[in-house]
Amino acid sequence: MLGCYNDFPRDASCFAQFAYVSSVQELQTAMVKAFCRLNQQAIDLGSITAASPIGCSVNFEFGIADTDAFYFVDKGELSKLENAIKVQSLPILDVFCAARYSIKNEKGQSRTKSLQFDYNVLRFTFEKENIELLLHYIRGIQRIPRKDFILFLKNQINWELAQEQHEALTMKSLF
Repeated sequence: MLGCYNDFPRDASCFAQFAYVSSVQELQTAMVKAFCRLNQQAIDLGSITAASPIGCSVNFEFGIADTDAFYFVDKGELSKLENAIKVQSLPILDVFCAARYSIKNEKGQSRTKSLQFDYNVLRFTFEKENIELLLHYIRGIQRIPRKDFILFLKNQINWELAQEQHEALTMKSLF
């Protein structure tokens, strides 16, 4: 089933609840657009968390579940997802996220040195005007604290919602 990973872990490292006013389809479209956009750019880690070394950046790799696998959200996959969401919203949206870290070379050159990775899976469950998010930390060095990561995702989704003049997500709880 699109959006649902059959082997999603039963335990969660972090939990969040959000409220929203937009339709589920508008919200899910904004979410997959945010994942696609984030897959295409390097982000200064200091803009996500204060606990960042100077010159460190992160590249995300987001994938959307479809039964037993996750599919990288590129422009082609984005189009498929948008079409599927237009037909029917998804009750669950499971997402894999790899965070690849790099740091500028000590000599100040434009080359970067790759650092370790973080791996997480997220489950967004959609209810009327509420979303629950479960984050399961798989492995890595956890350079981005879980709560900072969730707040970053909320801000990125809100940016996409604002592009279409939709109401922003609001945080109800985070622990």
